[in-house]
Amino acid sequence: MSPSRTDSWNAAMGVSPGALDLTIPASAIGGTIPAALRGGRMFSNGPGWTRIGDRTAHPFDGHGYMRSFTLLPDGSCRLRAAFVQTPSYRVEREAGRLVHRGLATNASPYFWKNIPRTPARNVANTTVIRRGDRLLAGWEAGAPYALDPDTLETHGEEDFGGVIAGAATLAHMRRDATRGRLTLCSVGMGRDTTFTFRELDDADRVVTSRVVEVGGMVFTHDYGLAPSWYVLGGNPLRLKPLEMARALAGAGTMLHAISPDGARPGTLHLVPRSGDGPLRTVTLPEPVFIVHFGNAFEREGDLIVDICALDAFEFGEEFGYQGPDRPFDPALSEARGPQRLLRVTVPAGSDTATWERLSPHGVDFPRFHPDHEGVPTPRLFGATRRDTRFSDPFDSIIGVDLLDPEHPAALWTAGPDAFVGEPLFAPDPAHPEQGHVLTLVSDGLAHQTTLVVLDASALDAGPVARVPMPLLPIAFHGEWEAPT
Repeated sequence: MSPSRTDSWNAAMGVSPGALDLTIPASAIGGTIPAALRGGRMFSNGPGWTRIGDRTAHPFDGHGYMRSFTLLPDGSCRLRAAFVQTPSYRVEREAGRLVHRGLATNASPYFWKNIPRTPARNVANTTVIRRGDRLLAGWEAGAPYALDPDTLETHGEEDFGGVIAGAATLAHMRRDATRGRLTLCSVGMGRDTTFTFRELDDADRVVTSRVVEVGGMVFTHDYGLAPSWYVLGGNPLRLKPLEMARALAGAGTMLHAISPDGARPGTLHLVPRSGDGPLRTVTLPEPVFIVHFGNAFEREGDLIVDICALDAFEFGEEFGYQGPDRPFDPALSEARGPQRLLRVTVPAGSDTATWERLSPHGVDFPRFHPDHEGVPTPRLFGATRRDTRFSDPFDSIIGVDLLDPEHPAALWTAGPDAFVGEPLFAPDPAHPEQGHVLTLVSDGLAHQTTLVVLDASALDAGPVARVPMPLLPIAFHGEWEAPT
């Protein structure tokens, strides 16, 4: 990892521009915003404040920063950005320092100051989904926060009328466009792990719910959604007793007190979406650690699931985090190897699965047509590295042909010291199988973030539009809202 690349990464991870409202005129945009995208909006969420006082918070604990990119009819782009006004944000903005302990960050270097219990640090910094007249900013262990999609004003915590009140609910929520449902997954951690799945209709009424228990501690960030199944990664965890003692004493963190149990086989847990059928546990060919899912669908009784799988993983060094007093080191991610993009096939009634690798590149942040959840989709887009030995920090966008896996993947690479974020597929309203891919490119050395628009059918031809903006913090997940 070159020094310039490390400097660029630290600039993008540490920048905190605060509230923004500005318009980039068409004359400043490289190329032209496609007509099919004009009137649409891209939303993006991620930690927008990590250097809090004199300490650097782990990005998982950075305060949620919502960004809205509206592609206007005249070919210009309006950027609006604002912090999600959670209680922890307001308290720490007022204090100018860390106040609440986080999942991976202590508020103070002095352990005795970290012992008092403080409110949960819900920073609403992970996902964003449009839901009726509000945006939902998701977090990993609590309810999402609702924001106004136009002004980005924070309305408050969204528990869907008490449905998930007090429940640790995953940031990832999945839409079943075929049934008009929003699915939620709440997780109860302990000696065993309890999962509660709920499906809401357009009026936020619970249509179905299902509770299952999986033996042992299990890590879950995302899940797959097929017509008959919720699909969970096995991801068994082991407790580090010494680190847990340190965390309870204020000298360590909860994230460092757990570790993936690589000695146990790789598995998927299949939870029936309807009826009272039993949980199925399916053994995978090798031990793997699954963070993100692509699509999941069924074919003649078989279940097909696309996953991004790591061979090994240790918590605490995500995004190159080295602690509250040191810079980010992006080379840490390279040391653990890339995520493999795998297509898993579970034969009907079987308790074992097979898989095939869909690309030699390491791939994460898999996205596809937003209306194809649970049904076959022709293409998957992801963030990757041109160098197949690594994945994150990502420098490229990949497009994988799911109908013909032998067809070479399309690849577009940003500059040498630039980093790409999650790619979002924006279908063409007139031709839904066609469309564009939008992603944010961060260049910390140039102090610039660029909204890049690519033709989904010709990624390697390069951007059809580049929208230059001030440097924005690295984001996690986003959402495309089609023109109306």
